[in-house]
Amino acid sequence: MEKFKQEVLVQYLYNETPKDVTLAIEEALQEDWELQDKLNVLSRTIKQLDKLHLTSPRNATINAIMNYAKSKEVITQD
Repeated sequence: MEKFKQEVLVQYLYNETPKDVTLAIEEALQEDWELQDKLNVLSRTIKQLDKLHLTSPRNATINAIMNYAKSKEVITQD
C-alpha cells in the first residue's frame, strides 16, 4: 500500500495533483479503508474551514508589523 502525505491528499481534494498521482490515489482508495477515512476527515475539515467567518487584523496591527519588519537590518550572506 502506498502512503500519501497529508499535503498530497489536500492537493487531491482541491484537484491540484498531477494525473498520475490522482490515478494512484483513486486506485488506492478502492481498497484502503484508512486512506478513505483520512480523505473524509480532510474533506470535512476543509468544509468547516470554508464556513469560518474570519476577520482581517486591524490596520494598526498590520502597520506595527510592517514597521517592525522595516526596522530590522537585513543580513545577507555573500
